[in-house]
Amino acid sequence: MLTRHQAAEMLASFDRVLILCHRNPDGDTLGSGFALCRAFLNQGKKARVFCNDPIPEKFSYMIPEQQEDFVPLHVVSVDVADPALLGPNTEQMIAPYSPIELSVDHHPTHKQFAQELFLEADSASCCEIVRELLREMGWEIDAGIANCLYTGLSTDTGCFKFSNTTPRTHRIAAEMIEMGADHTRINKVM
Repeated sequence: MLTRHQAAEMLASFDRVLILCHRNPDGDTLGSGFALCRAFLNQGKKARVFCNDPIPEKFSYMIPEQQEDFVPLHVVSVDVADPALLGPNTEQMIAPYSPIELSVDHHPTHKQFAQELFLEADSASCCEIVRELLREMGWEIDAGIANCLYTGLSTDTGCFKFSNTTPRTHRIAAEMIEMGADHTRINKVM
């Protein structure tokens, strides 16, 4: 398993990244995926999020403008504890590009399926982990990324009611609000 620094170095070296989310997508898998996607785009790199199931309309505010002529060089999964959660068509879809090189997750039940794993089981959401990786890489967070990260925090903590909510969760949520997350609207759609 990678350290945070190793995972951040690996991500920072990537371009043309396909980011995989789990089926029946919730705010954490989509928030993690679109936050990373937007961060790559802000760095002048190419990235796209893929989910085997349709993205619920209520999460459409996270989706950045799609890029044309996208051929992935790297594949990363976020908030996926088991490859079966990726869906039946994912393996065939990514086969021409690359194996899944990195999995970023917070589930203690994670079944190792990627070449590398960065797991923080004490994190309330995968979005907490993505925030820490962005910090480690020195990549800035704009309001669009803040919306994505706040969504995942809110989703996986039941709007901060669940016992997995920690002081760090609240600190990151406050930071996302300071960076422009529309927390009132996001909490209403949860």
